[in-house]
Amino acid sequence: MNYPVPSQGLVIRYNYLWRKDYANGLSDSGKDRPCAIVMYAPKKGKAAVVPITHTPPELGEDDLSIKIPPQICAEIGLDQDDNWVRVSELNVFDWPGDHLRTLPNNPLRFDYGMIPKEFFETIRDRIVALIKESRVTQTKR
Repeated sequence: MNYPVPSQGLVIRYNYLWRKDYANGLSDSGKDRPCAIVMYAPKKGKAAVVPITHTPPELGEDDLSIKIPPQICAEIGLDQDDNWVRVSELNVFDWPGDHLRTLPNNPLRFDYGMIPKEFFETIRDRIVALIKESRVTQTKR
């Protein structure tokens, strides 16, 4: 397989395991979704991703998600529905791991594209703030 070079801001297709599903004993989510790489440690070969979902944040949890602007969705090939980055939980895994998936419309690609630097910094800064508040969970896969 020809995997993309992992880098911060790259949106990949990944079988993201929600923390609640992991806590219920699941090891596979049953659904592949776009996820943004927020950290890659090349010496350890570890990557951390946040999920992208169509579900808006719950009432009172607006600070745990960031809506992706429609023009960014169009640039990287996400659908035109509202897309949200959940910044309150991460999956951490060995790159490329068993859960990387090809795109539904292109079986030769694993990535959608890069989030622009400014928007990635918004995601990163929100994650850092939530980590300082102990409001981010990590699921190791």
